[in-house]
Parts: sequence; C-alpha cells; structure tokens
Amino acid sequence: MKKIFIILIFYLFSTNILIADQHKCSEMKKLSKEYLSCTAKNIKEGTVKKKDQFKEGSIKKTNQIKESTNRIFNKFKNKIKKN
Repeated sequence: MKKIFIILIFYLFSTNILIADQHKCSEMKKLSKEYLSCTAKNIKEGTVKKKDQFKEGSIKKTNQIKESTNRIFNKFKNKIKKN
C-alpha cells in the first residue's frame, strides 16, 4: 500500500512539474522572485485542470454506476411483480 501511495505522489508531482515546464518561466533567472511566482502559478493552474478532469471523470463514472444499479433494481422489481 505504501508503494502505491509513493508512486501516486511521485506521479502527481511529476505531472505538475511537466505542466509547469510548458509555460515560459525559463527566461527568468532561477531562484528569483518572479521565477518562483511564475512556477507556482503554473503548478496551481495545472493542478486545477487535473482536479477538474478528475471531477468530471468521477461524475461520469458515478452516473454510469447509478444507471446500471437502477436497471438491475428495475429488473428485480419486475420479477417480483410477475411472481
């Protein structure tokens, strides 16, 4: 379990860093105030995008589960009515 958790954290940090590299903060001096604020802003934007994608995916999956549960319940209900 710890290994999975560590891998997940590493993956999230690496994706955030890759997203931050896509924006042009490389023109600034490293460890300057502007560079750090630019990088932090890019990481924040990337995190918000990933959060929204995750939220949309979870909503879609929840709706699919809800629909399939309703179908199963309706079939069960119809069998009870027939008997």
